[in-house]
Amino acid sequence: MKFVKTAIVLFCLALTAVLPAIAQPREKHLIEYGWDVPYPSQMAAMKSSLESSPFDGIIYRLAGGYNAFGKAELTPDKFAADIRTLGSLHLKQVTHNFVLIWGTAEPGWDWFDDAQWAMVLNNAKQLARAAKASGSKGICFDPEPYDVNPWKYSSQLHANTITYPRYRARVKACGAEFMRALESEIPGPELLTFFHLSLFTRMLDEPNLTAVEDRLKRENWGLMADFLIGMLQGASQIARFIDGNEMSYYYQGSEPFFKAYQSIHSRALSLVPPELRAKYTRQVEAGQALYVDRLFGLTSPTYDAYLAARLTTAERAEWCHHNTYYALYTSDDYVWCYSEHMSWWDRKNNIPPGLDQALRSAVLQIKAGQPLGYQIEPTIQEALKRPRPAAAK
Repeated sequence: MKFVKTAIVLFCLALTAVLPAIAQPREKHLIEYGWDVPYPSQMAAMKSSLESSPFDGIIYRLAGGYNAFGKAELTPDKFAADIRTLGSLHLKQVTHNFVLIWGTAEPGWDWFDDAQWAMVLNNAKQLARAAKASGSKGICFDPEPYDVNPWKYSSQLHANTITYPRYRARVKACGAEFMRALESEIPGPELLTFFHLSLFTRMLDEPNLTAVEDRLKRENWGLMADFLIGMLQGASQIARFIDGNEMSYYYQGSEPFFKAYQSIHSRALSLVPPELRAKYTRQVEAGQALYVDRLFGLTSPTYDAYLAARLTTAERAEWCHHNTYYALYTSDDYVWCYSEHMSWWDRKNNIPPGLDQALRSAVLQIKAGQPLGYQIEPTIQEALKRPRPAAAK
């Protein structure tokens, strides 16, 4: 009996020791990105708007260049003005800023062209060096193919003569080299990607790994999985990857946010080589996304915008508030807010009614540890019963 009492006392002491850590959740950060992505000179001109915005940081691009996969060589002199401007900003509120790096290939792209790949590594180093000199919090790597697709196997220059396994091995090796190039200038960076391995977890319902590999071979983004695994392999032990989960653009309730968190932290491990799974668990974090155009119906009411088109102005703001709350709740740190048909920074003030307050209110509730206080699902179900807008038929 004495042994049992002693064990209970020891257990309570141990529990007390960890309670402060449990009671102090990690701070979350809301950052902005969109078609209004600014250059440093624009950031200086709109400093007051930046500091009064609901954001902890923004994703910005350098006027000296931002596409690491481009054919143009990036050199230090191209970034001198950017660095000077950013060094003089002295932002106090908007401090979690990420420099944008594109991974967009151009015509003639060839993974097996060593000279071309050497240019990519040089460009990555120059961009990372400029990011460090300008005091950026991290790097936002956008691998979306806005020109030539470097990720679809059948589209590659040598797809008819070089096997898929050889391409996979090459792309994975390039991913490791790319990450090492970034870290040669910024050791242990925070690296936000709009998609990470969770993009491919929809394939894990296939009956076996061979079926998954066959689907990746046909996928538009298939080789990107190998590049991301290579980046993880080449990363230092202190680098941090944020899976931005762009698919959360389309969530209409709270449940998908929780499923996405589980997918990033658990299901995606099936796509990671066994020897890298512990590293993935330590260094890959869950992010979430918000898509203002969809939430507020800023585009014409096409098929993808039916819901916003059926909602009232107040309901749209409520939906945005709900998604912001659960995006922050289920992220490990960052949530990025994306928009196309509006700007936070110009003087036209075309911010949709209720958007600013919806973001600020959700942030305050998360910081205070308060519940949301309502469910959005009944509102959405009721809205879906309403007649389709005439323009959407």
